[in-house]
Amino acid sequence: MSRSVNRVILVGNAGADPDVRETPSGSTVAHLSLATNRTYQQNGQEQKKTEWHRLTFWAGAARTIEKWVRKGTRMYVEGRIEYGSYDRDGVTIPTTDVVVQEFVFLDRKPNGESSEVGVDYEESDLLD
Repeated sequence: MSRSVNRVILVGNAGADPDVRETPSGSTVAHLSLATNRTYQQNGQEQKKTEWHRLTFWAGAARTIEKWVRKGTRMYVEGRIEYGSYDRDGVTIPTTDVVVQEFVFLDRKPNGESSEVGVDYEESDLLD
């Protein structure tokens, strides 16, 4: 049997404060938009493009995100891509989420030191 990989790494800035909720089963979930930027050449001109990524954090990670992340927070995230959909007025809307498994805050403290807040957790920690 062959092995497959579903892994994404992003470095960017939070586009807004996180949206944190509790599921009917009692789990905490946080959603966050992360902006990444890229530059490219088009007709000899440098162009810039912002891509938006929807991040999903569960359980303890969601609570950490709720406490520490605000619009503009710079982050490194690793996770897996999950595709889904929902219906709105009879129309199926596709979704793409990055379910975050590891993250580190990259913002600097006022004294210039790197932030010490970061989380690396196992899949089983998502269900606490």
